[in-house]
Amino acid sequence: MNGFAHQVLQRLADRRCLVDDIGTNECKVSLTDAPPSCAVVDLDADGSPLGPTSVKCDYLFFADPNLVAPIEIKDGEPNVRRATEQLRAGAKAADKLTPRDREVVFRPVLVSKSLRRKKQMDLRQAVVRFRRRPERIRRIACGGSLTEAFAGS
Repeated sequence: MNGFAHQVLQRLADRRCLVDDIGTNECKVSLTDAPPSCAVVDLDADGSPLGPTSVKCDYLFFADPNLVAPIEIKDGEPNVRRATEQLRAGAKAADKLTPRDREVVFRPVLVSKSLRRKKQMDLRQAVVRFRRRPERIRRIACGGSLTEAFAGS
């Protein structure tokens, strides 16, 4: 592996937080069509670059070419405000791991089973900033492909 994902891996002090899949027993995301050169960081695992902070998203996904995605998994209907806070914390962690000399595509992702109309409208208004650029949160359903969230990248 070389390129962007490799550069991110070099910045990890402890690689025990690297995983091969994304999700919980109740809600998983498919990585079958993900770029072959990618890295998934579990922010709840030992060795996480965030440590035991109280607010954080579940995963950080890095892939060539220059893709960064904090990911929050919700088994049921999410609290949009809380999920946005968690994704913002993930954006801060991703910023520390992402080389400064790279222009990146940033896509915050919420994965959930269901989302009622009111919460869909709340989600459309939610924004996560990465290096001063605002980005709307992308949502995919449990079992969906992560690359669905990157459409239009």
